[in-house]
Amino acid sequence: MFFSKTEIPSSAQVADAVGANHSAFSLKLALELFKQPKLWFLSLYVVGVSCTYDVFDQQFANFFTSFFATGEQGTRVFGYVTTMGELLNASIMFFAPLIVNRIGGKNALLLAGTIMSVRIIGSSFATSALEVVILKTLHMFEIPFLIVGCFKYITSQFEVRFSATIYLVCFCFFKQLAMIFMSVLAGNMYESIGFQGAYLVLGMIALTLHSHFGVHA
Repeated sequence: MFFSKTEIPSSAQVADAVGANHSAFSLKLALELFKQPKLWFLSLYVVGVSCTYDVFDQQFANFFTSFFATGEQGTRVFGYVTTMGELLNASIMFFAPLIVNRIGGKNALLLAGTIMSVRIIGSSFATSALEVVILKTLHMFEIPFLIVGCFKYITSQFEVRFSATIYLVCFCFFKQLAMIFMSVLAGNMYESIGFQGAYLVLGMIALTLHSHFGVHA
């Protein structure tokens, strides 16, 4: 008996992993999450990188078509590139979980943030239609790593039972709230310094906060 080892049932391990053996979820526990620095660093990444990228992408179609002889030609090419990008996006999404499991959630978010920053800053220096087409196709690499990476990061850094709450707080509440103000800022910059000047500012914001997340998260 002294040398025997009792095996833990697999069902008990699963229950413990999802938090079934912990105290019931409550508002007090949810508020305790805000005391964790990693929640704020993740929120900083979402607002500074993901939100900034979405604001940048809102008017990218208008910027894209300005590189073509006519608006109709630009719109047609934009449609082709977007369709191709979504198909490749779906293909990469199929393999993204395997890659993210190998490199980890944080590295996946850093990779996605790097791609987003490169696309935003690169757009500020684009001078030809070919360059904006190439920059547009970067979107297909960023989305899979952002989506899969965020869930991997949340489940690896926080208790699994809090994963939905953290996602809602960071990627829904903070992000949507920040977009209200950043969209106004971006619109004013488009009018005052143009698309490329605004993209350079947005790119610097994304790159700076992306680097901060990489160092401290």
